[in-house]
Amino acid sequence: MSHSKRNTARSIFTAHERAVAHAHWNTSTSARLTRDSFLPFGSCSLCLELARDPVACSRGDVFCRECALANILAQKKELKRAEKARAEQEEEDKRRAALMEEEEKERAVRDFERTQAGLSVQGQIKAPVEVPTTTIPTSKTKTIEWKPENGSQSTNKNEGDAESANGAKRKFTLDDEDVERTAKQDRAKARKAIDDEKATKPSLPSFWTPSLTPDIRDSKLGPATKKHKSTPTCPSSQAENPHPLSMQKLITIKFEELMDDSTKDKRRSCPSCRKALTNASAPIMAKHCGHVLCEKCVQTFLIPPKGKPVKEEDSVLACFVCDEPVAVLATGDEATKDSLPTGLVALRSEGTGFSAKGASNVRKAGVAFQA
Repeated sequence: MSHSKRNTARSIFTAHERAVAHAHWNTSTSARLTRDSFLPFGSCSLCLELARDPVACSRGDVFCRECALANILAQKKELKRAEKARAEQEEEDKRRAALMEEEEKERAVRDFERTQAGLSVQGQIKAPVEVPTTTIPTSKTKTIEWKPENGSQSTNKNEGDAESANGAKRKFTLDDEDVERTAKQDRAKARKAIDDEKATKPSLPSFWTPSLTPDIRDSKLGPATKKHKSTPTCPSSQAENPHPLSMQKLITIKFEELMDDSTKDKRRSCPSCRKALTNASAPIMAKHCGHVLCEKCVQTFLIPPKGKPVKEEDSVLACFVCDEPVAVLATGDEATKDSLPTGLVALRSEGTGFSAKGASNVRKAGVAFQA
């Protein structure tokens, strides 16, 4: 009799047992990043250092100019290599398909010739069919000769019967679709016979030899369809929603740098409020000129308050630093949308570690073992 406090005798699943099972069998884990795991604002998404000669893509991802150009060139080189490999694979597939079709035709012709010669398809001679015969005395046999009534030279009685019954001969018509269908059926039968012969051949278990190495071409399943990438994509974009990246569309970022009295180093600041730009300030960049302001200053000086009607002549916004037109406010029904005006983009920044501002989770997905 087992003790009542044993975990095997309990009717519930304890927290400790659940944690042990989760650690052993669950391969998908997630964790919440803390403040120490976030990069400071203005860091390059490729080298993870403070961006030198910073540039941004159209979605606000920050890079070093050197890192961005090197990544674009590497992606273009990889695209050319993949395109060349894909073209070679297509040529190889066409060649293999032509060889298979030629093999099927040869097999169909060989089977037809064997059938016409009275041989079986497998190469065995068919046994002759015995037809019972009866001996009729010669004295009692009669010869019946059929002659057409119209005196024509035709000697085929079956054709004469067809003419008399239908009034005209039936013409045999051969349609292209019937020919194609019959040819496909013959090729399918030939392919099945070839596959059956290959399946009956003994295969050695020496898979490490070059001639017997398993290949993807031996699989019965077709290759998985995958969308091929034709242009370089931003390395910071999500896999579900990638966006393109090109040298012509890189935007040069112009930060306002001020000397920090405590550290004697230059820090990137907002040109309006003179505060340091951090992950919490949510900096916004003007695409036209590249100047960067914090979100609070943009909402205060550039964007009019919500609910206030916007006139058409006031819809163009000017930069706070260079006074150049950089954005256009949406008018009408589009003004109710909670988004930045056209021409302004929020620079990508890491979280702060708090739930209200940029909480970030990392997740590792895997396949659990199933018996």
